[in-house]
Amino acid sequence: MAGSRINHSSQATQRQALSRLAHGAATGLHTLLGVALIFVVGVNVVNATGRYLLGFAPLGADELMVFVVIWTVMIAAIGSLVARSHINVNLLPLYTTGRTRHLLHVVHDAAAVFACGYATYASWLFMGRISSLGVRSMGLGVPMTVPHGALLAGFAGLTLVGAFMLVRDVVALVRNEPHREAAP
Repeated sequence: MAGSRINHSSQATQRQALSRLAHGAATGLHTLLGVALIFVVGVNVVNATGRYLLGFAPLGADELMVFVVIWTVMIAAIGSLVARSHINVNLLPLYTTGRTRHLLHVVHDAAAVFACGYATYASWLFMGRISSLGVRSMGLGVPMTVPHGALLAGFAGLTLVGAFMLVRDVVALVRNEPHREAAP
């Protein structure tokens, strides 16, 4: 019996360490995404100052801002799905408990996997088309696979995270595990 308590304690310590690591990674990612958005604001200030006060337009500034925002949004979308902090209508799951809440999460996860999987496939096809054409952006001359790659990477990440969450929530449904979130 003492051995099982030690094993359980060891597992709890490992979970706490993983939780701290995940929290640190999430904090680092949020910081990086925040810095990216501040960078976009800085580019916009330089662009506006150059255009309206100094009479010159920095080449590719508009494209650079759009490309950085696209990548930022797609990476942040993955993080939002992991944290279940994305925009959704969560009134019903918020007030349900037990298997019903697990079932709603499973339905949500399955819908996310299906929709994001389809978007990943469509993005993959589109990337193949623009790659074969060799399309480049007009201002910076960047291959258009770079900004469109954000959609492919983002939707693929959303699909993988959604699949992981689907498996996790199906297991929780079958085991009827308690929820980490407290009811209101």
